Order: sequence, then C-alpha cells, then structure tokens
Amino acid sequence: MAKPPELIDEVLPGADTAVLAEVSRVITQDPQQPASGDPQATSSPNQAARQVVELKVSKVLFGSLAQVGATMQVTKPAGAYALREGNKGPFVLGKNEILGRFGPDTWPEALVVSAASRLGKS
Repeated sequence: MAKPPELIDEVLPGADTAVLAEVSRVITQDPQQPASGDPQATSSPNQAARQVVELKVSKVLFGSLAQVGATMQVTKPAGAYALREGNKGPFVLGKNEILGRFGPDTWPEALVVSAASRLGKS
C-alpha cells in the first residue's frame, strides 16, 4: 500500500525555503533499480531514481535560498516519483534537496504559505 504524503507541518520545520518553480531540465539521474524479480508479485515497491534538476523560480514562498527569475540546482532523492522537464508547482527545499515523499503537486501553494506563517517562516 502506498504511503500518503507527509503533513506539511511535519516537513516545514526542516525546510529552508519554498518556491513556486518549473523543472527546466533534468541534469542527472541515477540508474533505475531493477524491478522486483518475484513473478508472483502484483505490485512492486520500486522507487524512482535520485535526480538532480534545475528549477526556474517564479515565486519565493519563504526563505532566502532562491530569487524570482533565478535557476537553482536541487536534488530529488530516490522516492515515489520522478521529475521531468515542465513539472511545476510548489517545491519545499532543505538546503539543495527537495523535501517530501511526493512531487510538487503534494501541497497547494496556499497550504505551504499558511503553514509557513503558522511556523514563523518568512
């Protein structure tokens, strides 16, 4: 069974910044791990490989690691999703790593901004 996304209040304490951005390119992607070799398996717990991507920032929701119009390289750890050029939405970042179990459509912008305000992040 797939795990649900973390609650935004669990992720934001470890975040340094959050941005609205678009993936402008995938710089590198680690080799994909092979699927489970069990022929009886009805699903396999595969993870998408770690990626390094370039984000084009359109808005800074909080933090000072990014500027509007700038590009930044960030790491997407191995996880339940893969990014591709053109993906856009809110990205919650800790230093230069994307936080959260799922992609940029996990938390809407308003939820990120509201939670950041509650937690004193600006």
